Amino acid sequence: MAVDWPKYNEALVRRGEILLDLSLLKSWGDELEEMNRGKEGGRYLYPNSFIRLQAFIRACFMLPYRQLEGFTRALSRWEPRLIAPDYSTTCRRINALDIGLEPRLDPDEPVTLAVDASGIKVADRGEWIRMKWRR
Repeated sequence: MAVDWPKYNEALVRRGEILLDLSLLKSWGDELEEMNRGKEGGRYLYPNSFIRLQAFIRACFMLPYRQLEGFTRALSRWEPRLIAPDYSTTCRRINALDIGLEPRLDPDEPVTLAVDASGIKVADRGEWIRMKWRR
């Protein structure tokens, strides 16, 4: 069976695509108005939909909060209406929301451990996750 290298190469390139739906910017003001209606104290500056997007980015790329701030700043260069919150605001807001990001490992499913000289690897249905071994 011959491999279609251009097609295979294109499939590998597409794995790196990141598609972000920034349509939340269209409703930014309306969502903030609703969130701030009747609120005592400081006003919300960032809608929950945006904080959820940040939480997803953070979980997907395993970014610490400061690097998430950098990611959002870089994103704001492409979308001028987007203003990046500082990392402490993002941390506080993400932790206050019930995001519901599901864990990847199912506790009821078997997990395969492979130990070699480089450490421990955990496999879940064919996906490998590198874990550092510490004593």
